[in-house]
Amino acid sequence: MIDKYKALFEKTNNTERSSYIWNTIAGLIVSIQSAVMLILITRTNGLEDAGIFSIAFAISSLMLFIGEFGVKKYQVSDVDEKYSFCDYYTVRVITCAAMIVASFCYVGYGYLFGNYSLTKFAVLIIVCMTKVIDGYADVFYGRFQQIGRLDIAAKTSTFRVTLGTTACMISLVITHNLLISVIVWFFAILITMIASTMVVAPDYCEIKIKSSIKNIQGIIKACIPLFLGYFLLLYVGNAPKYAIDSFMNEVAQAQFNFIFMPVFVIGMLANFVFNPILVRLAEAWNSREYHFFNRIIFKQVAVIGVITLLAIVGGYLVGCWLIGWLYNTDLMSFRIEMCILLLGGGMLAFVNFFAVIITVIRCQRYLTWGYVFVAVIAKLFSGYFVETNGITGASVLYTGLMTLLSMVFAAELIICVKKRMK
Repeated sequence: MIDKYKALFEKTNNTERSSYIWNTIAGLIVSIQSAVMLILITRTNGLEDAGIFSIAFAISSLMLFIGEFGVKKYQVSDVDEKYSFCDYYTVRVITCAAMIVASFCYVGYGYLFGNYSLTKFAVLIIVCMTKVIDGYADVFYGRFQQIGRLDIAAKTSTFRVTLGTTACMISLVITHNLLISVIVWFFAILITMIASTMVVAPDYCEIKIKSSIKNIQGIIKACIPLFLGYFLLLYVGNAPKYAIDSFMNEVAQAQFNFIFMPVFVIGMLANFVFNPILVRLAEAWNSREYHFFNRIIFKQVAVIGVITLLAIVGGYLVGCWLIGWLYNTDLMSFRIEMCILLLGGGMLAFVNFFAVIITVIRCQRYLTWGYVFVAVIAKLFSGYFVETNGITGASVLYTGLMTLLSMVFAAELIICVKKRMK
């Protein structure tokens, strides 16, 4: 019986085709998860709860990068298996524990100093704990992809996210209580993770906390630039939301998140093309197949450019009308802001793409400087932009930061590749 159940995740006639299809499905579901939940919260509970959930999702996503610590991209591209899965697993347990501590410290600070009510504090903490489960499951996702079974990773992710989100939404419709619904979400995610990832994973790896101090230090040292980079990138990306949380109200927070939702579609579509060939790209770099390597880079840059242009045109013509209809809110006055944000979404796609390539060629230590530079600018100017220009200022701020960061990474990538080729 258990073998038949596991076959739902493991069995395939064509691994490569299955990986593309299921990676696309999983990426789509993960990308629209918060948008779908926000639509339902807005229609059932109103803009205030939608604003609370928006900032909860933003903070929990920031905490998730502590749990993931930037390890997965390094793990997936470790094609020679310099480190064992037990090494990666041990590091992940440590980083998830750190994520829990950081979440309580960050949210607790807001509660103790009167920025959050008790209910808002509880919602933020539960959503952060839900993301801890995602962070834990991510190490198995990396293992499946590392051994060429991206399809299994995508299937288990789809199973977990779909059922978990559905349970939360059903609870919200029945109770109209955001706190109860996110508690249901937490337990649903936990149960579905156990019923999918933890059932299949033992066939492909040994799940033990077993590693040497040297190997733990080696992984952490190699991934510190990735962690700092992705953590600061998310901080930079969410800087407008944090500023809105400080200088505006929950209604403005909800409105900004509504027009912000389409931004990630660009990166999601770009990842559909790129993610399945990540291992092959690492192999090409290691074997010095520079012609293939460079061709993939130029192709992906063109793909991101075309997707961004189409998204901006579509956003201007129907974006605000469609998003407004979905959220039952008039957003037509934010058409220009949405287009500005979509341009920023294209820049974010370039940032993520360049960061992955720099990681593949093992020059990730150079990423940190770019992230730190732009994060400092975000810290210095985010309050001014939002306080003086509201949602328009937040939109310009986001796109400006992403454009600057993409230019820095493009320069770093060119320098690193040319240095290796010489």
